[in-house]
Amino acid sequence: MRLFIEKLISGGDGLAIGEDGKKVFVARTLPGEVVDVTIDQIKGGYNLATVDALLEASGHRIQPACPYWDICGGCDFQYADAAFQAVCKQEIVLDNLSRLGGLETGSFHLEPTMTGPAWNYRNRVRFHVDLPNKQVGFLQRKSSSLVRIDSCPILTEGLNALLADPKPLFEAARKVMFANKARKGGYLEVPAIASDADVSLLDKEISLRVGGKHFFVTSEVFFQSNKYLTASLGEYVASQAIGDTVMDLYSGVGTFSAFLAKKGRRLIAVERQGQCLQLAKKHLDACEFFTDAVEVWAKRQSIQVDTVVVDPPRTGLDESVPSLIASFKPERVVYVSCNSVTLARDLQRFACEGYTTTVVRVFDLYPQTFHHEAVAVLDRRENRE
Repeated sequence: MRLFIEKLISGGDGLAIGEDGKKVFVARTLPGEVVDVTIDQIKGGYNLATVDALLEASGHRIQPACPYWDICGGCDFQYADAAFQAVCKQEIVLDNLSRLGGLETGSFHLEPTMTGPAWNYRNRVRFHVDLPNKQVGFLQRKSSSLVRIDSCPILTEGLNALLADPKPLFEAARKVMFANKARKGGYLEVPAIASDADVSLLDKEISLRVGGKHFFVTSEVFFQSNKYLTASLGEYVASQAIGDTVMDLYSGVGTFSAFLAKKGRRLIAVERQGQCLQLAKKHLDACEFFTDAVEVWAKRQSIQVDTVVVDPPRTGLDESVPSLIASFKPERVVYVSCNSVTLARDLQRFACEGYTTTVVRVFDLYPQTFHHEAVAVLDRRENRE
């Protein structure tokens, strides 16, 4: 079957329309390409297909640079040039906001996508370790088999040093094994995060500099993993905050709080993981910390704030959270999302609470993959009338 790829969807598949009018999702294609395909799976509302022949290639298609491409499951978008990757991700975000969130392009201000170096940017990762065979790497694409990696082109120098000399990873893996931690695919997972001077494995605490800020972190807590763009993301979020009382929900180790903090501002950070807040207290002085799930904590509060910043997990906000946030009567909500599908859903919920999405900006934090970060700024509707 010959198909024309119209656009990319979440997850990176190309969307085409078959001869019968049914949607066909085709992996590893780019908008504007013409391909011959074989239908692999027939679903209720769509079909899945693989490419047999690339008849008309996009001008943005390139040869993947990584020697482990098509074997390692870590990256899935190396076949497009870096600039076009960012364009595609922005289009995916806008498509989700339109189809799922009811937000048409033009109803809000779209800022240029923020990009950075496309290689050697990632300073946080989870290694898979095969202790019996003394091998380290990542899981194979669509498999639980281990791909041994000697050097990864998206990792920073400090993390690649662990691949060159994996002894520290073997020692950490033994600790994981003796602690009876869960295995994935039969292998032991060892998290790592690197600063310019040091590397944290497991619970080792290190100091990490992001822009002009210093953070205390371990590999076991969440932290943004782009060495070059995390500061830009933090500065952008802070630039959108207004007023003297600011709330940072799902605050983690206080990444955004550090950029939001300023003299005379009341800052409130809420995070359910106590270990994160213990680290946050080491670099944040004038901040009120609360250890609880946001949806539980917010029900007990009666407070008025000017700005609420939220950075939830991929699942987005609990259904009750938008209305709870609205009860604080913030003039502005700044929503940081790593999943534009759940972002779109939650923006609809905020719309029902009287908030209008006014600004959207995409950050390409994960080049060579389809993962991305988006920031949406929402203003209380009565303030715009």
